[in-house]
Amino acid sequence: MRVRFLAAAMLLANAVSSPADAQGALSLLGLGYPPGQMSARAEGTGGGLSDFDALSVTSPASLAGVGGAAVFFQYSPEFRKVTVPGGVANTTTARFPLVTGVLPMGQNWTLGMSASTFLDRSQETSLDRLQTVGTQDDTVTLTERNKVLGAIDDVRFALAFSNTPKLRFGLAGHVFTGSNRITFSQIFPDSAIFIGSVQTSRISYAGFAASAGVEIHPGRAFGFAFSGRKGGELRAEDGNTLIGTGHIPDHYSASFVFEGVPGASISARVAHDSWSSLNTLSQTGVQAFDGWDTGIGAEVSGPRLIQRIIALRAGVRFRTLPFGYTPSNTPGASAEKVSETSIAAGLGVPLSRDRAAFDFSVQRANRSAADIRERGYILSFGLRVSP
Repeated sequence: MRVRFLAAAMLLANAVSSPADAQGALSLLGLGYPPGQMSARAEGTGGGLSDFDALSVTSPASLAGVGGAAVFFQYSPEFRKVTVPGGVANTTTARFPLVTGVLPMGQNWTLGMSASTFLDRSQETSLDRLQTVGTQDDTVTLTERNKVLGAIDDVRFALAFSNTPKLRFGLAGHVFTGSNRITFSQIFPDSAIFIGSVQTSRISYAGFAASAGVEIHPGRAFGFAFSGRKGGELRAEDGNTLIGTGHIPDHYSASFVFEGVPGASISARVAHDSWSSLNTLSQTGVQAFDGWDTGIGAEVSGPRLIQRIIALRAGVRFRTLPFGYTPSNTPGASAEKVSETSIAAGLGVPLSRDRAAFDFSVQRANRSAADIRERGYILSFGLRVSP
């Protein structure tokens, strides 16, 4: 029972609880960081293009515009610098946030299957403190390490329909699954005299949701996209023991794209996520906040390289992260929202006679809450291959 309580508390406690915990991060509070479920192309436009991008997982209607069968892989490492009053720490997280496969079925239907990271919770914190041991009241330095490896993933099965370029529809079913492997260890400097301890646990997650989307192009110069996801129950279990339940956050978005300038498109998107539906998942007091996600960006035809036209992208994004930060040195303080502002740029290169394409984006994300500042650089490498 102690291990189960410890696992739940470690998983849902704040990753940055004090200046001494500088190895934590604002982006890893609560159940973790939401990468956004966007392709490298959409990330390069600040997310503005994601609801029109068939390789992103934000709207099932976009699958109808894929053009041909394709498989897409993405790798996105993040390099973070966390600044707290007591010091500075640098951390790195490697993510594989998105794998997508799409298959046209006849002229009007398109089938899609994807696996994307919904919330990433891989992190490790370390704290040195003095510990009194033995009957002689000996004092030694004890190192406590909390390590969490895992994520909640979204496996989506989608179907899109379109018999005219002006209108596209899409429906999708989502299976949310994943786990967090948690290790809590106490390490003494001299293991020959003092024996440390290691406690491990694994928390698994399971949930379901459904989504729908529509894409409207009244004219060649502009288009609109609307999508929504309705979440079902999300269960957290330690073995066969239920730890808590919540609901997959409902998600709604609206997007606009303007393509009236030859070789260029300007897009904007606003989305809302009901993250507070996860508050009932635990009794540890970590608070989740509903948040807005807004992005605007542009994609233009750039220079020609080896007879290939390079696409150039840029954008900005503003959003609220799901879980709040509560300063541990301020008794009675309420949790504060964690805001994130990102500046993005990227490029796209067609390969192998347009049967493959390489996309790259870089995001500079600034996050803040109370007296904590975090800066992250996210590099995304995406490869699309058409058989």
